[in-house]
Amino acid sequence: MITEISFMLVIVSAVIHPIWNMLLKRSSDKFIFYLNIHLLFTFLFSFILFLYPIQNMRMSGWVLVLFSAAAHFFYQAFLCRAYELGDLSLTYPIIRSSPIFVLLLALVFLREVPSAAAVVGIIIVIIGAQLINQKGFNLKEFLAPFQPSHKKAIVAAALTAFFSACYSAVDKKGVLEVEPVLFFYLFFAISGFMFLGYLMTQPQRRTRYFKSLNTDKFRVGIAALLEFASYILILYAFRISKVAYIIALRQISVVFGVLYGILFLKERYGKVRLAGSAIMFIGIFLITVFG
Repeated sequence: MITEISFMLVIVSAVIHPIWNMLLKRSSDKFIFYLNIHLLFTFLFSFILFLYPIQNMRMSGWVLVLFSAAAHFFYQAFLCRAYELGDLSLTYPIIRSSPIFVLLLALVFLREVPSAAAVVGIIIVIIGAQLINQKGFNLKEFLAPFQPSHKKAIVAAALTAFFSACYSAVDKKGVLEVEPVLFFYLFFAISGFMFLGYLMTQPQRRTRYFKSLNTDKFRVGIAALLEFASYILILYAFRISKVAYIIALRQISVVFGVLYGILFLKERYGKVRLAGSAIMFIGIFLITVFG
């Protein structure tokens, strides 16, 4: 069931999410940008360890933190790779298919059984999220992201969606074991060190690290704060409602991304995007009312 509190948490998160995501997309080097988000966050928010002593954590909590850190690392790595290999209109709809994976993982590992209406709503939300990035109403346009010529980008985007679902399922269980703020700090810091180790194996990125840091340093600071604010709200929502419902509702961030494009980038809000947004709202209605 979606409560009023969890609904509001997701909506506020969805308002924030596209902003830091746009900063990532516009960065000079996406891998370095994400690494710096991790490093800055780990340093700035280290006081969390004094507010929530880790010695009180059980072993089961640590296991979930480590699984979450690994899932987030692979999600972030494939996200950056997908944006490097393909256009946003190509990769984003596939990345946004994660609610289907979440639905399956939540059913298998968390024993969360959604209602039939909620399942239909989740599928409708995904269709709306895909339509919102299309240029026209035709099947060819809808299936364009899945063309064989885009194989590498498709694989990277699909893996991004899969690992997004993995960390969502793990995090749902994790915030029931560990205080959400501490849980976020630990998995984000650990996945950041994984990111650092990965980037250290890439000589080209090591040589341009400081140049990229200088170019994006202010954006990194803003993105670090916004990503924390966005996802901590989702973690608290996980405590209240089913993870599949929360992740499906979270797709409304696509609509806010479109609105930001209209307001700040002067993009046109065409009929397809209007239809995609309307379809998403229908799906969200089914999830919230009948979930």
